[in-house]
Amino acid sequence: MEDGQPQPIYEPKQGAELYPAKQGAELYSAEFAVSKTETSRLLRSSGLPWLLIVLVLVLLAFSVNMFRQPIVSDTSGLPGQGNIGSSVGPTPAAQPRVYTVSYRNSVFSPTNLRIHAGDTVRFKNESIFPIRIVGDDLVGFDSIGDVPQGSFFAFTFAARGIFSYHNNKSSDESATIIVR
Repeated sequence: MEDGQPQPIYEPKQGAELYPAKQGAELYSAEFAVSKTETSRLLRSSGLPWLLIVLVLVLLAFSVNMFRQPIVSDTSGLPGQGNIGSSVGPTPAAQPRVYTVSYRNSVFSPTNLRIHAGDTVRFKNESIFPIRIVGDDLVGFDSIGDVPQGSFFAFTFAARGIFSYHNNKSSDESATIIVR
């Protein structure tokens, strides 16, 4: 403290020995600098950061285990009884759906439609000319008469398979229904 300004404790003064015998402030500052480097070296070589990472992962696994949904076992002895949402027993069939196939500009859209057995397909005529829909592979799949502009014909597919159909007025205007 030569000029009245406090000097940092961890820096030895210029010209001071590294390990002076009996010079109070310089001895203290040199020891502090050495102990600071030893501490940082200890942290790097000890694996303390890896220990903290492992500890966090163990705590995370423990919390996931504690807060997960409980699994209720089926103790009733009857299949399909007891556990709500149980996969034991038959799964209920999906509700039948109604799909729409539109006919516009001499094209059925969509040209390939995948449905489930029991679903209904409505064929809507959006062209200015009447059409007659005739099935190629399925008996009874026929609109029987012309479907005028803005009207529709509906058919429920009960059997599984691939069924093609066409406009009876022009056989190259065709499409397919795939029933799963």
